[in-house]
Amino acid sequence: MQNNFIRNLLDLKGVIVKKVRYKKNFIKIHIEMPVREQTCPHCKNKTTKIKDYRYQLIKDVPIRFKTTYLYYRKRRYQCKHCGKTFYEKVSFLTKRGRKTTRVTEFIVDRLKKKQSMKDISEDANVSVSTVARTLPPLAVSAKYLPEVLCIDEFKGNTGHFKYQVSLMDGKKRKPIDVIECRYKSHLFSYFNRFTLEERKKVKYVVSDLWKPYKDLANIYFPNAKVVADKFHYVRYATEAVDTVRKQVQKKLPRSERKYFKHSRKLLLSNYKNLSTEKQKEELNYILINYSEDLRTVYNEKEELLRIVHMDNSEEAIRRLNEWVKRNLESDVTALRNCSKTYFNWITEIRNSLKVPYSNGPMEGYNNKIKSLKRVAFGFRNFTNFKARILLMST
Repeated sequence: MQNNFIRNLLDLKGVIVKKVRYKKNFIKIHIEMPVREQTCPHCKNKTTKIKDYRYQLIKDVPIRFKTTYLYYRKRRYQCKHCGKTFYEKVSFLTKRGRKTTRVTEFIVDRLKKKQSMKDISEDANVSVSTVARTLPPLAVSAKYLPEVLCIDEFKGNTGHFKYQVSLMDGKKRKPIDVIECRYKSHLFSYFNRFTLEERKKVKYVVSDLWKPYKDLANIYFPNAKVVADKFHYVRYATEAVDTVRKQVQKKLPRSERKYFKHSRKLLLSNYKNLSTEKQKEELNYILINYSEDLRTVYNEKEELLRIVHMDNSEEAIRRLNEWVKRNLESDVTALRNCSKTYFNWITEIRNSLKVPYSNGPMEGYNNKIKSLKRVAFGFRNFTNFKARILLMST
């Protein structure tokens, strides 16, 4: 009865626990399998004849934070018909394996978390190379394309390239794949793997204002509309505000520069997000007393934010057209440059006002990727990096 309790606790089905030894730094569990009729792998006949035994030390998952070994009394059978010998089969060990299958499961589970491979190897009592060998089979490429395809790059510094590309299902908000490089040749080569029928399923491609992504969508996704990510194009307007703020700051006396520098957060924030009256009074004081250009570009930035957050898409598009037309003739250079960018991407920006999709979830996931990279002290092998990213999304 006691043996059954120990076996159930260890979750070793069909195993006989002979003895458990607790040491200071490890636990050794002596086990063996019951005698059973075996099928000869050579002639497929049945046999119960035992040839001999051997002992094998097998690594198992830690118990009570201690390294755990299974001391397995391994039985070798001999076939009565063909005379050949073979070892008994067990469910917890692969052929010629020196660690249980649940050690691999333990490693895979830890790889899903933001943890370095060295720490995982120490917890699992295996080498770092053993952990690394677990990753390549898990770097599985996408087999399908979603209806809403979000695409964005992040700085991975992995392999021979500085930037890698994330792909996400915009509806399910789940990463589907990672591409090694953002160059056109790599992107085109990746999507060439999919059939035309599969690529026709894509209805929307969400990206930032980077032309290779638009070219990619126009070439490979005939039924898709390109949607500009709201965060990325609104950022051009906030950068215009910051550019004018810096120009004004340079002209101020040294005594006022420090105070004016702290106004950056107020100027770039959405006015409705200011929580106190003091902040609003300070912002109004800056806009009234320092620069007409600064007041103009700030008001235009706030108008753009109102357009982006409107529920009525037709009204939002009408006001967007007016915004671009008005600021193309603006006296403020930064605002005029921003409007030129919007004019070049007007169709994609209009699409963003019609649909609820954006790269917001992907930006958050890219931050998780960057934190994983820092915890792991970087990745030299792209395949391993890709496997960790995909595991982290499960």
